[in-house]
Amino acid sequence: MGKYKIFIGKGGVGKSTCSSLEAVNNISNSNKVFLVSMDPAHNLHDIFSNKLSKKEKKMFDNLYVAEADLPAKSREYIKGIKNTMLNVYHYQQSLNMEKYFSILKYSPGTEEYASLLVLEDCYNKKGYETLVIDTPPTALTLKTLALPQVNINWINALSEMRVQIIDKKNTVARIRKNHLDKVEDDPVYMRLQRMKARYELLNKNLSDKNITELVLVMNEDELSLSESLLIKQQLSDLNLNLSKIVINKSTSNSYWIEKIKSIFIDVPIVSVPLQNKSIIGEDKLKEVSPFIDLVE
Repeated sequence: MGKYKIFIGKGGVGKSTCSSLEAVNNISNSNKVFLVSMDPAHNLHDIFSNKLSKKEKKMFDNLYVAEADLPAKSREYIKGIKNTMLNVYHYQQSLNMEKYFSILKYSPGTEEYASLLVLEDCYNKKGYETLVIDTPPTALTLKTLALPQVNINWINALSEMRVQIIDKKNTVARIRKNHLDKVEDDPVYMRLQRMKARYELLNKNLSDKNITELVLVMNEDELSLSESLLIKQQLSDLNLNLSKIVINKSTSNSYWIEKIKSIFIDVPIVSVPLQNKSIIGEDKLKEVSPFIDLVE
């Protein structure tokens, strides 16, 4: 079983509830569990009836819970870009670059990169045997999961361009009998390689089912099923595979169970039965936490 369990699915299907149940189900005397929400619209504080922040807080037993600060991560991402730009264009300080950075937080992709930083923090976190991650709705989550591969492709292209630039500079240097530059001494090229190694590691962790479990949460309705099919296809395009399906608010309707089984072949299917009251608080979470196995 993977150490990291990422819960994905359509907005409103109950990812926060199911990720909380998974976290509670993994608690033991020897198993320290970290549950974090990376959804800008956090719900964990309601489920645990407790004020939460980006710093993990002990709930009960060996369970620690946090809600990531996405705006702070956006600022961290923008600050990184700002520092790089100022270092590269230090000779053009007369340009008022601050005004450009002030609107960068509204640019496409900023939220996705902020989410990626949160995800990366989870993989770098020490001291926990199990980490459960509650994600935003489908669009943001899939873009975030795609970013490592997208970045690797960009870095490969930029690295190739950088090598060509160095080769052209060396062509001129040979004519002038000047010192020749080595690729491994070029700071830009080496920075690209460090970035590539970072994204390759993250992508490896995401794609290794022994490290990461991708858990799809859905309901017994056509809209949920339709979006779940989209998620399945897009994960496949990213060479990522589902580890488990959770049917939340299940009525054990044989029509839905058989339909879902026929689509998600060879993927274990479990359920959270429809409850007569909300799943809130320690007692209710512990009561419901063992998922009901629907695989024959």
